[in-house]
Order: sequence, then structure tokens, then C-alpha cells
Amino acid sequence: MHLVTEIVNDKRFQRFIIAVILLNAVVLGLMTQDFPPGTLRLLMAIDDICLAIFVVEIALKLIAFRTRFFRDGWNVFDLIVVGIALMPEAGGLGVLRTLRVLRLMRLVSVIPSMRRVITGMFLAIPGGASVAAVLAILYYVGAIIGYTFFHATVPQHFGDMGTTFFTLFKMMTLEGWPDIAGVVIEQHPHAWIFFVVFIVLTTFTTLNLLFGIIVDAMEKAKEEDVREQMAEQGMPVDEESSEMRLVMIERDIREIHAMLVAMQPTMTRPAAE
Repeated sequence: MHLVTEIVNDKRFQRFIIAVILLNAVVLGLMTQDFPPGTLRLLMAIDDICLAIFVVEIALKLIAFRTRFFRDGWNVFDLIVVGIALMPEAGGLGVLRTLRVLRLMRLVSVIPSMRRVITGMFLAIPGGASVAAVLAILYYVGAIIGYTFFHATVPQHFGDMGTTFFTLFKMMTLEGWPDIAGVVIEQHPHAWIFFVVFIVLTTFTTLNLLFGIIVDAMEKAKEEDVREQMAEQGMPVDEESSEMRLVMIERDIREIHAMLVAMQPTMTRPAAE
């Protein structure tokens, strides 16, 4: 039992699983191409081998963690994804097996930085819901105003509420909004007030609030990871403790170093003559 736990927690085993997931991603992409039957059979065999490795990994985790396996949401996610891939192709459940591409999502569960992103997104839901509600109110008010003033003269953009909502969405993304505004201003010279106010309230204010909430939630998720790491090592978990600050600084340094290493080939590439 202790040996199985060591294998599951070993960094080399985790890197091996990541490599298998990436290999499986390449294979699943190649299987969508029009290859000769022999090549397709080879790709399907590699896909089955990857699936067998995932099943063995899940089995080892169940042996090592037992009931604690189901306390971790990421383990349950892995179990569901692998279970879908094991569905028989015959019968009504065969449709689920086409979702085997979801196995690529396992990268999120095995790479800590990706887990923090997803965790941060979930933590941002409560605050983000409030911002989304404010954004929905702004959309609704803007749609009524836009439809009331412009539907008769610019029906291609404000002809009905559905079209108006889509126009406001394009304006919020700043994609082609000058063209829309130009057409409307030709008929309504003071319409620029509506466009400026709507874009400022939605794109430059409300959306930035939403992004700030997400970033703050990711920072909290990162701190939670640090606390769990310190608890596993028997260190005092205190936000004001020097040990926790040191762990967080070391983690930031490692992330910055990884970014610099990734950028190094581009930075050292000789300039084209």
C-alpha cells in the first residue's frame, strides 16, 4: 500500500501521465484525418493503450487513497472522463464514447497551474454573478433605448430586440462598433452620446470589474494551495507567518523562471538580416 502511494505521488509518474495525455491528444487529432485503414488501426491501438494507462492510474489512486479518492473533486472528474471512454460503442451509450476527447481535459487535473485557473474561476462565480447581473441590467436598458430611438431608421442594427442585443454585444467587444455608430449618427447626430456611455459602462467599467474579481479569486486559490502544501509539510499555516510568505515568494520565483525559460528561445533567436 505504501509503495502504491509513493508511485502515485511520484513526480516522474505524474510527468508520465502528462506525456500520455499529450500523446493521446495528438492521436485523437490524427484520427480525424483520412488515413489508410492500416494507419487508422495503429492510431486506434495507441488510443486503447493510452486508455488502459489511464485505467491503471485510476486503479492505483483508488488503492492508494481509498475513500479519500472521492473527496477530491479532480479525482472524481478523472474517474468520470475515463469511465465515459470505457462505454461500449453499441447501443444508446455509444454516443457517450464519442466524448472520449474529454480525456484531454485531464491536463487540467494533473497540472497545478491549470487547476488554480479553474479553481479561481469557480471561486469568482459569486462575485462575478453580481457583476453579470449589473451587466444584464445595462444591456436591457441599452437595448430598450437603442430600439426606441433607432429601430425605424436603422433596422439592420436595431430592428428588433434580438438584433439590438446582438448589436450591443458587438459594441461591447469593440468589434466594428465605429461602423455601427457611423450608420446611426448619419441619421441621429447626437447618437454618439448613447454609444460612448454604453461602451464606457460595459467594456471599460463592468467587464474590468469582472476581470478583477477573477484575478482576486485566482490569488485566493493560489494561497489555498500554499496553505495545503504547508499543512502537508507540518508547517504553521498562518497568512502573516514568515514561512508562508517565503513559500509564496518561492512559488512566484519558480513561475517567473518558467516563463523566462519559455521565452528564452525567442529572446536568443538571431535577427533576420
